[in-house]
Amino acid sequence: MKKHVLLVGLLLLSFSNTNAQLLNKIVKAKNQASQASEVVEKGKEVIGKVDKKRKGSSGSAGLKLDWTTFKQTPAITFNSLLYGTTAGTINSYTATFIPNKTVDGRTVHPFADQSEYLRIKVFKDNQYMNYFEYAGDQVFDDGKKTKFNEPSSRYQRDGEWVGHGESFITQWGPGNYRLDFYAGDKMFYSFDFELVKLINNDPYATMNEMYVTRGPWNNFAYMQYADTGNLVFGYYITHEEFKPNPANSAKTTKSVKWSVKMFKDNKLFAQNYGNGPSTAQVQQAKWNEVSCAFKRVDKPGEIKFADLADGAYKVELTIEGEAKPRIYKFDVKDKRIVQIPEQDRTKNTDPTRLIEGWNDFFWLKLEK
Repeated sequence: MKKHVLLVGLLLLSFSNTNAQLLNKIVKAKNQASQASEVVEKGKEVIGKVDKKRKGSSGSAGLKLDWTTFKQTPAITFNSLLYGTTAGTINSYTATFIPNKTVDGRTVHPFADQSEYLRIKVFKDNQYMNYFEYAGDQVFDDGKKTKFNEPSSRYQRDGEWVGHGESFITQWGPGNYRLDFYAGDKMFYSFDFELVKLINNDPYATMNEMYVTRGPWNNFAYMQYADTGNLVFGYYITHEEFKPNPANSAKTTKSVKWSVKMFKDNKLFAQNYGNGPSTAQVQQAKWNEVSCAFKRVDKPGEIKFADLADGAYKVELTIEGEAKPRIYKFDVKDKRIVQIPEQDRTKNTDPTRLIEGWNDFFWLKLEK
């Protein structure tokens, strides 16, 4: 043991001053490298936390809006949800009762305040994906309606420029989606639907895959109070065929025959115009809105909204290719269509799921 200690001592004594200085530099450099490594790892940890925070953010805290501007709760019109959420984009929605002033009385500027005003957060399978900004420059009906339109220019989201190409939710693939609508710092409406990816197994096909949206489109129809006073019936339809025309793969639109009858107190009251079924041109993987006015069955003439006498009504919609008719029922009281509970603001218990029909759309639920 003494020999070992002595040997070490002799070795240390044998170092020259130059070698000792070199050893000190090596030890110091090692310590600095260790400290630098710790800083890098700490930096990675901080960056990771920032990324997570940004991933769950909406880009800004949002404006503090004066929500006492209107007595009614805000919503998104149901028909704009159905025509706006299709073909993989989410755009052109009509919002109702959105304030355009902040709590301190300042008027919101649709462009300068764009990043904090109108936004939609997108969730896929309950996981937050990202958000989109919208221009709020289109306001109408005495300021009670505001459009969620795609901005005319690009904007930055988490430091990245966002344009039309980034507005497609198909970038996140198929799944169950939820759109949360924001005005300022308030989430005021939600909409659920499914995005499905269909695969074509035909090796000779010109199209091998396509995305389709599924949700409430099939489950609702409407009666509309047209400006002309006519009673208008409407519904939504799409097709999911890769090659609807066997002789021409380029022709993806499909002709579909349909007809509708309306009964009052179990007696035939009216039907769609024409001497037979009407024909709808249905686009591939895109929901089409189809509508018609009614003609009387007891005498010549069209059905006006004012012609709806009190009673129980049933609508029977027959569509080519569907096994059974779609049935919708509604009541008329005091010459006005009785709203379903989901549309009636006095009965709806969840404002974020209100079926907003304004004062001219009366939504009808499909009878299961």
